[in-house]
Amino acid sequence: MHIGRSWGGGGHLEAACPCPLELCGLVDLDKVSDECDQHSPAAGKTTRTGHRSGDCPGVGRDVVVAIGRTAVAHQAVIDAACLESSSGYVNASILGALDDYRAAVEHEAAERIRAETQHAKAMGVLEPDKFRPCRDAADQIDPEATYG
Repeated sequence: MHIGRSWGGGGHLEAACPCPLELCGLVDLDKVSDECDQHSPAAGKTTRTGHRSGDCPGVGRDVVVAIGRTAVAHQAVIDAACLESSSGYVNASILGALDDYRAAVEHEAAERIRAETQHAKAMGVLEPDKFRPCRDAADQIDPEATYG
């Protein structure tokens, strides 16, 4: 059984825990790490998603790891901001600023993918059915396209 504590599939909780991840980004119940305080049945925490090992879709691990890295980076910025004040006070606007930065980076990545596929199409490098998965990926990263 592959299980996850993050809503909607593997997410930052799975990416940040010491358990080995399956290709789907979830944790195999039989391979839960002794150091894990999230997935062990003894931890007494809810399982929010899962599927049988035989039904594993086999995709998603890279996305889960990327989400985990983003969550760790987000927390590192907050921790660094807390060090700036002797009282540990953080202006709440930093949270919005971080979210805006992340959205901007995602939008830029999506736009770069879209631009490359447009360029490849114009140069005759890719046939329309060959670049559609790239554009679909860009739309999943950020559906707000700025091109015409």
